[in-house]
Amino acid sequence: MNRIYLKARWICLIMIFSPFTRELKAQDGIEKRVENTENILARLSGRISGIVNMRWQYSDADEGANGFDIRRARIDFKGTVSPSVDYRIHVEFAGNPRILDVYANWRATDAFSIRAGEFKIPFSLENPYSAYAYEMVDNSMVISGLCGYSDVSGISASGRDIGVCFYGKFLPVRDYSLFEYSVGIFNGNGINVLDNNRWKDFSGTVIAHPVKEISLSASHYYGTTGPKGETFRRVRTGTGARYDNNRLLVRGEYIYGITGDMLSEGYYAVAGYFVHPKVQALLKYDYFQRDVSVKETRQASYIVGINYFPLKNFHFKFNYSFRTSAGSPDTNHFALQFFALF
Repeated sequence: MNRIYLKARWICLIMIFSPFTRELKAQDGIEKRVENTENILARLSGRISGIVNMRWQYSDADEGANGFDIRRARIDFKGTVSPSVDYRIHVEFAGNPRILDVYANWRATDAFSIRAGEFKIPFSLENPYSAYAYEMVDNSMVISGLCGYSDVSGISASGRDIGVCFYGKFLPVRDYSLFEYSVGIFNGNGINVLDNNRWKDFSGTVIAHPVKEISLSASHYYGTTGPKGETFRRVRTGTGARYDNNRLLVRGEYIYGITGDMLSEGYYAVAGYFVHPKVQALLKYDYFQRDVSVKETRQASYIVGINYFPLKNFHFKFNYSFRTSAGSPDTNHFALQFFALF
């Protein structure tokens, strides 16, 4: 009789408290879902950074190029969705506001990753440099003319395009890899512009590192530009080398391009040395010929530069350029840039 009474009592207690138990479990589940949602939002929120770039320039050839301007004012938003997936939204507000980069990465392994969206095309050693990290005030003329900045094909897109890219590195040796690659398929028309023909463009770069400080590159771009019935070839091939031990920098590239029936070529060589932890001295020779069949299109620049890094996120760049152009007077150009990174 006592056993029957005890069982009945436990059954009653379970019936009385079971709703509270279910509520606690439900509450527990809600809290876990909220926590998971917060973790996802924290990853998606990412971090915001940006740069402000003010410039002063003077040229004895062009009155319109003299004075101050805000060359760049950019916001850079980066976040992660998972350990293997991240994204970036990079917006320019100076001049005509526009999206520079908007893409997502999926990193399957060190040897194979995928990037999709709008970003810098994989071509040359110089094009992947950010404006903040690049040593000189202006890009090399051959990069501007044959890599989608002020391209001889008419495309002006800061070296960027829309497409899909496959990249990775392999054969690791200590803290670097012997080889890296990046190849992709693109519209071929620049920033946020639909393709106007049925062909897609190919661009790719392979880089070898025989030692950590040395990079040897080969790049190729093959595309078709223009609307149906008015298309023309846009082909570029380049090779380059770089030595950088964080104090001494030496870099050079040669690139030639075919745009329709026109052949262009150019090359540059730059050397930089930190004479002080906060002061870098630079020398550069820059050559470009828009059309090798027309000698009047030859241009060359001899550049002396000083970079000063007073604080971690601030630096100044000063360049003096002596510029020659076949059939035109020689000119002098001075430029001073201030960068603030936040």
